Amino acid sequence: MANKFTLRGYQIEVDYTVGGNPSFPALTFKRGLVSKSFKPTEIRTEATALGALVSVPLVRTVDTGGETFAFVLPEIDVPQGQTAHFTTAALLERFSGPDSVPRRLPTWEAHVLEGTAQTVILPL
Repeated sequence: MANKFTLRGYQIEVDYTVGGNPSFPALTFKRGLVSKSFKPTEIRTEATALGALVSVPLVRTVDTGGETFAFVLPEIDVPQGQTAHFTTAALLERFSGPDSVPRRLPTWEAHVLEGTAQTVILPL
């Protein structure tokens, strides 16, 4: 199974590597000038009928709300040394917290991302 993914679309870039050293960043999210990196323990992955739903918190506050980014990662079998191309969906959720003024309903931005998948050998 592929374990290295690059996604791009609408000013968003994501690099995601599955199964690497847990002390190193596994996912990097870039949007415009904003760049955030996440270690495996900060990445939430849930199995769905469409593939894995991968999500990360972009803004973390318990009182004034925040942002979460998520994308669907299909299961792709790619022989080592080859690359597979795919298209997937992503969501950016913005939500308010209990101390937000004014209070607002959650909003979601939907994005189509073009991706590449590879199977790579990871250092320990």
